Amino acid sequence: MVGRAVERALLGDAARAALERRRQVVVIAGEPGGGKTRLAEDAVDQARSLGLACAYGRAVEEEGTPPYWPMRQVLRALAIPAVEFDRTDERERFQLFEAIAGALVVAAEPAGLLVVLDDLQWADAATLHLLVHLAAATDPARLVVVATYRDTELAGRESLRVALAALARETVVTRIHLGGLSPAEVAQRLAALTGWAVRESVAADIWRRTGGNPFFVGELGRVLASAKKGKLPAGVRDAIRDRLDRLSPGTRRLVEAAAVLGSTVDVQLLAQAADATIQSTLDAVDEAERAGILTETRAFVHDLIWEAARLDVPTAARLELHRRAAEWLGERSDADVRVAEVATHWLESLPAGDAARAADWARRAADRAMAHLAWEEAAELYGRAVAAGDASGALPASARAELLLAQARALVRAFDLEAARLSLVAVVEIAREANDARLLAQAALAMEGVNHPAWDDTAGAVAREALAGLPTMDSPVRARLLALTVVAANWSIDADADPRSAEALAMADRLADPHALREALRARQMALSGPDGATGRLAIGDRLVRLGSDGDDDAVLWGRLWRFDALAQLGDLAAAEAEVERIDVVARRLRSPMAAWHVARCRAAVAAARGRIDEAMAHGHAAEKAALRAGTAGAHLPSQGLLTMLRNLVGDYSPSGVARIPVNRSTEGFVRSMHITWLLGQGRVDEARQVYESLPTPDELAPFVRLVGWAGLAELAAEFEDRDLAARTYDLLLPYADRFVCSGAGVIMILGTVRYPLGLAAATMGRTDEAVRHLRAAVSSGERCGMPLAVAQSTFQLARVLARRTRPADRTEAAALATSAAVLAERVGLKPLHERAKALAEALAGKAAGPLTRREREVAELVAQGLSNRGIAAAIHTSERTVETHVRHILEKLGLRNRTQVSAWLAGRRADLRTPPA
Repeated sequence: MVGRAVERALLGDAARAALERRRQVVVIAGEPGGGKTRLAEDAVDQARSLGLACAYGRAVEEEGTPPYWPMRQVLRALAIPAVEFDRTDERERFQLFEAIAGALVVAAEPAGLLVVLDDLQWADAATLHLLVHLAAATDPARLVVVATYRDTELAGRESLRVALAALARETVVTRIHLGGLSPAEVAQRLAALTGWAVRESVAADIWRRTGGNPFFVGELGRVLASAKKGKLPAGVRDAIRDRLDRLSPGTRRLVEAAAVLGSTVDVQLLAQAADATIQSTLDAVDEAERAGILTETRAFVHDLIWEAARLDVPTAARLELHRRAAEWLGERSDADVRVAEVATHWLESLPAGDAARAADWARRAADRAMAHLAWEEAAELYGRAVAAGDASGALPASARAELLLAQARALVRAFDLEAARLSLVAVVEIAREANDARLLAQAALAMEGVNHPAWDDTAGAVAREALAGLPTMDSPVRARLLALTVVAANWSIDADADPRSAEALAMADRLADPHALREALRARQMALSGPDGATGRLAIGDRLVRLGSDGDDDAVLWGRLWRFDALAQLGDLAAAEAEVERIDVVARRLRSPMAAWHVARCRAAVAAARGRIDEAMAHGHAAEKAALRAGTAGAHLPSQGLLTMLRNLVGDYSPSGVARIPVNRSTEGFVRSMHITWLLGQGRVDEARQVYESLPTPDELAPFVRLVGWAGLAELAAEFEDRDLAARTYDLLLPYADRFVCSGAGVIMILGTVRYPLGLAAATMGRTDEAVRHLRAAVSSGERCGMPLAVAQSTFQLARVLARRTRPADRTEAAALATSAAVLAERVGLKPLHERAKALAEALAGKAAGPLTRREREVAELVAQGLSNRGIAAAIHTSERTVETHVRHILEKLGLRNRTQVSAWLAGRRADLRTPPA
């Protein structure tokens, strides 16, 4: 093997790491003929020398091959009992992946196992998902997977790009890119092929023309060797044509026809499509094998020969070959087994072939792909069926709608929700034109149970249209549509949510339909997602758990999750924490990324509430990873929000600490509130105020986020001394004083009792006695429930309020509380809170020099005079940014939140200095 020393060393290291139970994945990329397969073969040689077992699987371009074809070859080579690939839903596909991964781990014991998956640029999307699953697994294994693909063929291969992006996030993955050989290596390669030292000028010309591509070099070297001349052909295609020209005319015609039909020769199919006898076809195959065009297994020796042979066939002849192949295959007794192959040939015969038959076979192939859980392939085939049907001009609108519906369902399974939405929009247009309420209902319900902000509003509107056109009698579809109108409006303020969800539930109860009942309960849960519905949601969760007790784990999971959310908001943290373990049990049975996400976000919420911030952060990252695997924005956005909230708590104000969440109607308030906290943490008060002024009003919040939103607004009102907003949030929060601050659905953080934001709001309004009462209750609640984070925050705020009140002993108590808050915050890891509490404690201790430097004292005096940062900068002859930094340090040291409080502190400080010590 010429060159590739570094790459060979990496593969050897990977094999040795696998022997130490450190699973490895090596991805080799390069252009066609770059030596990817040869390098993988060398990896096999190295692995075998170390005692590892080896197995090989290769993807092929024909779309008629079964899903998971490379892995099927691997399992067959390892004599692993047949795996049942025919599954029906995403949970079962995850279980299939786990079964394959487990089988490979077992096969890797005790000596280790190297698996080669070659030519993944042609692999089906399901195979690529399986590779990512193998790389993402965390259990130790003596396994190394070597995957190769052409990086020149990524265009139009979205599944491959997505898989490569996912692999890039895994630490076990090593990426190798094969470039061309060097000029010296090209000369060495040519000398090995020709048997003589090729002239330097010839070697240089070959290197220039080929870029050092080993296959191109090899092909040209063989031409040089056979011609016994130093003459250089015009290009690689000329070299391949030269080899084809050596065949007899009849054999060349059949070889080119075979190349059109696929990369491997099916003798019977080739004979039928090319109108040849079996005998002449066999003779041609034998001649091609002897000439080195085909292998003993009747495959082309290299893809470039296959591709060049195809290109030499005129378009009309190529289309006719596909048409004849499709007709012959479609009439065979095993046509149902080869349905994808038949569909491919019909589709490739267009536009000359029968478009209607192409559409029909494409649909049948798509149905089969769905049965094999190859959702991405199914979605593509349904789309091609639509295109073929449109081309025929004879596809009825109703049939087109059914194909688009099927495509949308496949895309939902593949979590390509935006593409699914576009298909459903097309279905809705057809349904409206035909005034077909049944079709409208099917479109509305196609994404039932899946959150997609861009579709929710449309789904709700379409559901209402369908309800208006369907019979008013009870039916499961009607109950589900009623439920959908509530669930789809989850980010809206829907006054009719309560009666419509009640109607859906009553109807589902009368029908005793499990599917309708599950969706109606979901709607009822959303209708009661406000803070006054917590007790009702707890009962709904109990009911759904009972509904799923007959084996419906999805229902049990949701019931347990609703119980967790309700218990957290009711303030029973111990019960909520116990519920997480029950959620974990059912999630392990489901073995789906979404179930894993729910477990991770619940564990993160409990860990943060218990003051275990590092653990909460770890669960947050696990939630983010599960959300990415699930491919749904409904899980990814909360995961990003959770991590940002945790980073703000520990003082991570770096750019990486900001959630990358698009601001839209659904996420506007949440994202902007976090951004304000991030800006304040950096001392960028003016920027924070600008964002603050654009926040939604308390009345604009959806029910399930009201408690969190109101509490957040109360905290921000305190930051900016906004008495009006503080008064408004106080009135809204007061009826729920004994609730805990968390959302009514999808809890990611449990922030302690509502008494805390009530105390902040009261203090902002100047009602210090009420503020003290609420904050004392918040401290007591946090201590009783074992929530050190809430205790530290409440204790600090209580100290700040007492420090401003004039009753005897208040300042003494405030100093003690500030010290206690500083110690607790440091223990929990809340760096910003620790610094503020420590500064407040020092200020209240009455140190003679005070906590400020001379320059900070000068700036503080100017702040007290009402000067802006620009005015202070001009007064002390420095930059505005430097002043901003000084002001931030002053606020941190004094434990204050705004400039007005600096004036009060200075006044109190002067009074302290005038009063002689007792």
